[in-house]
Amino acid sequence: MKNLLTYTVAATLGLVNLPAHAQDFDLPPDLVISGQESVLTQEDTVETTGVSEEKARSATLATEFRAFHFDELSGGNSAALRVSAHYFGTFELSDRASLLFNLRGRIERAEGQTFSLDQSVNLDVQELAISYTVSPQVSLQFGRINIRNGVAVGFNPTDWFKDNSLVTAESAAPADRRRERLGVFAVTGTATVGNTLLQMGYRPKISASTGSVFSDMDSIGLGLDRTNPSDAFFIKATPQFGSNLSVTGNFLLNDGDPGLGFEVSGTIGDNLVLYGEAFAEKRLSIASEALAGGLGSAAFQQGLGVSNQKDWELTAALGLNWALPQSFVGARDISVVLEYHLNTAGLTGSQIDTLASATGADGLAAGAVYGTASRRQEPLARNQIFTRIAWNDFWGDSDLSALGFYVPADGSGLAQISVDVPIGQNATLNLRGISTFGSSTSIYGANPTRRSLQLGMTYVF
Repeated sequence: MKNLLTYTVAATLGLVNLPAHAQDFDLPPDLVISGQESVLTQEDTVETTGVSEEKARSATLATEFRAFHFDELSGGNSAALRVSAHYFGTFELSDRASLLFNLRGRIERAEGQTFSLDQSVNLDVQELAISYTVSPQVSLQFGRINIRNGVAVGFNPTDWFKDNSLVTAESAAPADRRRERLGVFAVTGTATVGNTLLQMGYRPKISASTGSVFSDMDSIGLGLDRTNPSDAFFIKATPQFGSNLSVTGNFLLNDGDPGLGFEVSGTIGDNLVLYGEAFAEKRLSIASEALAGGLGSAAFQQGLGVSNQKDWELTAALGLNWALPQSFVGARDISVVLEYHLNTAGLTGSQIDTLASATGADGLAAGAVYGTASRRQEPLARNQIFTRIAWNDFWGDSDLSALGFYVPADGSGLAQISVDVPIGQNATLNLRGISTFGSSTSIYGANPTRRSLQLGMTYVF
């Protein structure tokens, strides 16, 4: 059966520049907290001091029913259903040790496809790790962990381990995609030295045979070969500069290739947060990685700047998050995010034209380029604009969010609107619509799914 992931608009070819979220805030974040936040997000760690028994033993079960309707670029349409159960939280094993778990079961059915247990039922171990408190200043974790970095909202250059990690991808919202991925198998440590938070970790390379439980075995494959394709070591340092400024420096050594980056955010007044993050690493460009096996004609490869030599490439995200003041919107809780994204490993305007004009065998090679950017969850275009508007409690307790990605080089983009309506204390109704625009050969317009409409119902026990 064709996996539901291929039907959802965020995973198909056009949405190659939909990133993972790094800091899920609708209002300016508390920079005192964010400056001390671990590379393992608050869900991923148990605090080394002052942990209540209730928190250490917390667990949540959430069930969801979601229906999809897709309008395809070819003119056809299709539908799909998914029922899932998500169980996550922590269990205290001793005074110092706890178990982190994040497990999901899914049953999927797509129109026109035959239902079979091996293809339609999936059990996902998104996280499963032991956390151990060595002292009030030092903690360790070992196992599968969703390691998430960054301060930007629409794209996170320092979020190193998102490559090939998505479990489901029905939403274009970075916050949703951040939660919908597999963690990496790693050992990590966090230590406080004076006023500086140090975080480091090691992700080993894991090779697994096709069809094995460690790879893609029907229903229960762990996908460790996906999340751990190479050895990687990282270290982050976050000194304390005060309540209005957060700065983090980081270093990554991935399969012997170095990378350096930083994250910085600061508040201006009570309503505005300015932030930026950047990461420079030695790597192949997206096109060079996609066509390394010799796909495409020599002229096509030359037009995309393909090279077999790794070079230093820079990714960056600069933005602002503005909570609109009461003088503008009264008591309404509305925030606006605007970001600029740079990816020198992506395509320039002329290279996008080359990609758009590909036919025949070069058309297949172009598909590989789209697919590589989609797998890496980074912008295919060198320059991109992102915006988001969030309106909390716009109708009773219901929340409204609208976001968009835009590529200036070819005028293509994506827009999504989502409404969450609480029902009682435990249920939430979600309505979501996604649409791409641009020519059928543009970055976003090439997406086989032109529009997506979704209805979801979640119940939390």
